Amino acid sequence: MATIGLRKPYIAKYEATGGVVDYTLGRLLAKAIEFTASIESSEDNNLYADDGIAESDRSFSNGTLTITTDDLEQEASAMILGITPKSITVGEEEDVTELVYDDDMETPDLGFGVIIPKKVKGVNKFRAVVFHKVKFSIPEDSAVTQGETIEWQTPSLTGTIMRDDTEKRGWKSEATLSTSELAETYIKEKLGMGV
Repeated sequence: MATIGLRKPYIAKYEATGGVVDYTLGRLLAKAIEFTASIESSEDNNLYADDGIAESDRSFSNGTLTITTDDLEQEASAMILGITPKSITVGEEEDVTELVYDDDMETPDLGFGVIIPKKVKGVNKFRAVVFHKVKFSIPEDSAVTQGETIEWQTPSLTGTIMRDDTEKRGWKSEATLSTSELAETYIKEKLGMGV
């Protein structure tokens, strides 16, 4: 099987009460360009008995998720960073949305899902991956002046993957489905978006 693409990154606000996790405000983040999830596990933790290893543990510790998208609209930025958008008027008639990065920001925990198309024995399949709890960092600002040709510049987000607050402290769910539509439905259902 080989990965042949990347589609539809979704985010939703994560909430946990008494060991029950819920997601709200689910939305498409943007169009996906590149995605990586680097997982860290604990060092070998071996129990020796009878002069050999009797038990070993390499549990999930945390991870780093990076997603590059075609754009990062203000609504998505506000949700990812916990900013309350404000409507202001510029000049005499231009109404715009303003995001103010200040001490009132409360970066929320989010659920994150993405579709990874792949080919398995000549048949297209769609791997839907959902990370239960992610906290994104403030993205970097950078730009390059335009020369003779356009140099495409795209935003990149980095987040910390954490365990959720359920009894078994899950951190990722995934399923491989026969169509992109079913993979999208899986992600929407996991992130509390219905269908």
